[in-house]
Amino acid sequence: MVIFETGDKTVNNNLSFINLLQEFRSFGEFAGFANSAWMWRLGERAERPKAILLIPGFLAGDSTLYPFANWLRSRGHRVFFSGIMANADCPRRAVDRLGRILNEQYEKAGSRLVIIGHSLGGIYARELARRFPEKVEQIILLGSPIHEPLEHANPYVVMVARLTRRLRHHSSCDLGTICGINGDAPPPGVRETIIYSKNDGIVDWPSCIEQGPNVEAVEVNGTHVGLPYNLETLNVIKDRIERKVPRTGILRQFPKSRTAHAAV
Repeated sequence: MVIFETGDKTVNNNLSFINLLQEFRSFGEFAGFANSAWMWRLGERAERPKAILLIPGFLAGDSTLYPFANWLRSRGHRVFFSGIMANADCPRRAVDRLGRILNEQYEKAGSRLVIIGHSLGGIYARELARRFPEKVEQIILLGSPIHEPLEHANPYVVMVARLTRRLRHHSSCDLGTICGINGDAPPPGVRETIIYSKNDGIVDWPSCIEQGPNVEAVEVNGTHVGLPYNLETLNVIKDRIERKVPRTGILRQFPKSRTAHAAV
């Protein structure tokens, strides 16, 4: 597992149907997550529990993150959901509605929130942090192609995304962009952790990475779909929301003794 930052925006655009099929490896990640669940009660709880907002990926809903939320709750954190049944709404409308949810949960929690977003949900999390930095403590992006996502995602997924938006939305929703999202804006300024995999079959991993004084990019070994249930991912998330960690722009590796199982 390597922490890595880069300014190189060169992207491999050779994602194919074979890459998509390789995402079935995510079943192994789900199985590993389920097998570790019995250890949750034995694990330590966070000394300072956080309020956390979860945002699912494209076509996914809150229900796809319920087991992940249970892991967070087992550590003492308060978890809030986005109210999304299937993440296929117009991005502009989706982020506006998520902004209202963030404001409501900020009032309920009485503190700034951690936002964790998977794939498209991470793009939304970044935009929320840009709009409401005073209400966001940090963001964690899981396989989120923040740079020109429609240009750097698997073409089969892009085809489904454009078809879905064409069927569900209106002329004001630009099918060639993630409308309402300022992807060219610099990092929002709050702590930002980017978790990505070079084995991602959905997005080109370099499109997930950006530079900034509060930005870290962490490589894990896994699939795109399985990122919320990858044991290495859980270890990184636990570190970032429960411990003070270095936030430098240098390349470094975790000690070998810090294994994925430390997260459960």
